Amino acid sequence: MPVERTSEELRAAVETMFRIRAVESPTNTQGLRTVWHRGAKNAELVSEIDEAGRVARHEFSLFEEVLIWERGRGFSSGQAVEEGSTRGAANFESDHSLDGGRMRRVVLALQSYNGGDRIIEHLRKLVLAFDAKAHPVEDLGQVTGNTRIPEELLAAAQKAPPRLRPGLPLIVVGVLLIVVGVIALLLQ
Repeated sequence: MPVERTSEELRAAVETMFRIRAVESPTNTQGLRTVWHRGAKNAELVSEIDEAGRVARHEFSLFEEVLIWERGRGFSSGQAVEEGSTRGAANFESDHSLDGGRMRRVVLALQSYNGGDRIIEHLRKLVLAFDAKAHPVEDLGQVTGNTRIPEELLAAAQKAPPRLRPGLPLIVVGVLLIVVGVIALLLQ
């Protein structure tokens, strides 16, 4: 039985996902890249994005609630079995059918989200469309741009020597002067 959460707790969990930087993996063999949003207050969104910038799958966990949306299938729900990330079947127990209570809590959490992240906004729109009885199984459009970093630029960036902070040489010189000064005082 899930712990009762206030709507403020649910919303706060979603809002922190925007504040903590998203992590993105390189494209896998199926042409999907994973974008991970993790919030400081028990919310996590793992999305798989295709090469056209369209969402293929969202896996959203909110406290112990888990909601999955897959293109062509729609929503399913479940509960986290262990603390932490729900990625992987071992950490997730699927409901036999979509749980209305879980869906209502996710709607409460996402309905007022107004951050600038297009991936979180995509999930919000899917959830609200479902709540309005639309049952979306197709995505709602592109969430990322087509901009790709050229391979030559990536290779050059990996070969480039590490950059120093602009003030670091001055700090090193200052420390050396202090050390020389202390040694000179000790030798007198």
